[in-house]
Amino acid sequence: MVKTCCVYKCRNVFNADARSRGVSFFRFPKDKRKRRVWVKAVNRDKWEPGDHSWICSDHFLHGWHGEDPSDDNYGPTLFQYKVTRSEEDLIREKRRLDRESIKEKHDVEVLLKERETASHQFSLLAHGSYCRAEEASDDNDEDLCAITTDTTDDVNIHLTCDSGMQCEDDPLLLENRELRQEISRLREELGRHKWGVERIKDNDGMTKFYTGLPSFAIFLWLFNYLAPKCSRMTYWRGQGQTTASDRVRMSSSYLSPIDQFFAVLMRLKVGLFIQDIAERFQISSASFSMIFTTWISLLHAELKFLNPFPSKDIINRTMPQSFKVKYPSTRVIIDCTELFIQTSSSILNQSLTFSNYKHHTTVKYLVGISPSGVITFVSEGWPGKTSDRHLTENCGLISLLEPGNANQFSTDDVYRTQEIAQLRIHVERSIGRVKNFHVLEGVVPLSIVPLINKIFQVCCWLTNLDLPLVDGKKPTSEDS
Repeated sequence: MVKTCCVYKCRNVFNADARSRGVSFFRFPKDKRKRRVWVKAVNRDKWEPGDHSWICSDHFLHGWHGEDPSDDNYGPTLFQYKVTRSEEDLIREKRRLDRESIKEKHDVEVLLKERETASHQFSLLAHGSYCRAEEASDDNDEDLCAITTDTTDDVNIHLTCDSGMQCEDDPLLLENRELRQEISRLREELGRHKWGVERIKDNDGMTKFYTGLPSFAIFLWLFNYLAPKCSRMTYWRGQGQTTASDRVRMSSSYLSPIDQFFAVLMRLKVGLFIQDIAERFQISSASFSMIFTTWISLLHAELKFLNPFPSKDIINRTMPQSFKVKYPSTRVIIDCTELFIQTSSSILNQSLTFSNYKHHTTVKYLVGISPSGVITFVSEGWPGKTSDRHLTENCGLISLLEPGNANQFSTDDVYRTQEIAQLRIHVERSIGRVKNFHVLEGVVPLSIVPLINKIFQVCCWLTNLDLPLVDGKKPTSEDS
């Protein structure tokens, strides 16, 4: 096959004349970077070089190509069809383009002004009243001239209508009005289907059912307390992906902070699945998982601060009369509780978490309440195999007691009288309140086991915002 140069308007052919002029022919390089430079320089539309594509030396400086990308002869640069223009020509061309741009801009402004004037005149005509006289009479000509005006929101157009004339509604205005009504109806329908804090607004019963808090006022109080913190919190984005400087800011289409708070409390209290809540609030499941993990951490940190272990003086000042009469030295009432967790595939984890009492894999907690019924201590989670005695001795509760307070009821003391049993039942009632948060109901899946300590402790501290568990009334004859 005869070698010919592939450059546009280059007629060099590998023959005796080309050899006499010292013209060489080069194949396109196999190096991808250099090949792209050559193809781009040739500048042929939708063309790729083949095995028989050549380019002559007339298009290279010094008649040869180099291997250094910084060299001028790395690719072809000399082309006859590309006319080199002087600096004076470029300046002249720039001035010409500027004049054309100014003229074009002026023409556009004039055209827009003409169109605006024409549009206004047409609107007056189109939106005006095509009227016909209801009664043709020569006696009421003056009455027909009385003009009334009405202004609509359609480009500030003034509608004119003659009193005494019957005006036909403009089809465009009718369509616009119908579309606005349709948009309003769709927005109302969307609001009915999308969940938000409006569902429980000013409704204590709904607030109690969906959040576990006794009233909507308490809900707002807690959110207002958390609001300054939640505006600065870092959203969890997965293990190893969230850093202190990596703050996830919410877009305008995201849930508002108060709706996030409501959704998290719904997950705790009602125990809804993540997919269910995501569809109710019209967000993705991944987004709600991020929100739930972040808010649980925030609630845990802030509620722990609000629920410190009380001093003995506070216990004595808030002690109900039923305790003051019979058990004035009571410091804390404790009991252990267990939550079922999904069985792990690890044999070691199974052996550590299997509870012989519950006959299931569990996580165990020690809960302590004050005589007034407030949860004052919640231990970390321990494997279900742990004994109550070992948990009590090592959970950190004893170190919080003042010297002389670490006396416990013996087994004989517990069953000696019915009165003691009735008072000790308060801690079980308190734990029962905690387990009304249905996220703890049934078997806790392994997916939230890493958060189970924070979830359980948050549920415990939320119950402290409920109505008092033990009233302060004096004991009656029935209680004694």
